[in-house]
Amino acid sequence: MDIQEVKVLLSADQYGRVAIVRRKDGLLCLYQHWHWTPEVQRSAGLGDGEDRRWTTAYDALLYNDIEPVSGVYGSVEDAEKEARRLLGLETE
Repeated sequence: MDIQEVKVLLSADQYGRVAIVRRKDGLLCLYQHWHWTPEVQRSAGLGDGEDRRWTTAYDALLYNDIEPVSGVYGSVEDAEKEARRLLGLETE
């Protein structure tokens, strides 16, 4: 799959990642990824809890077997506004 990330935003704690991706038709969509915090991993009985935080680095494997978030955007600004909302970064 040929993915063209235009911009990547991270949540304040870096456990959330939303990429703004250009589609083949020129419009934009969002892909969202989350890691569980070490505390959540431990409380769910998933071992010691690895601290895995996202970066903005591109990794093609992130897009295997995942669909974009519902919605299509005509501008980076509109897509970024929704990405910020998904990550809890919206400002008043």
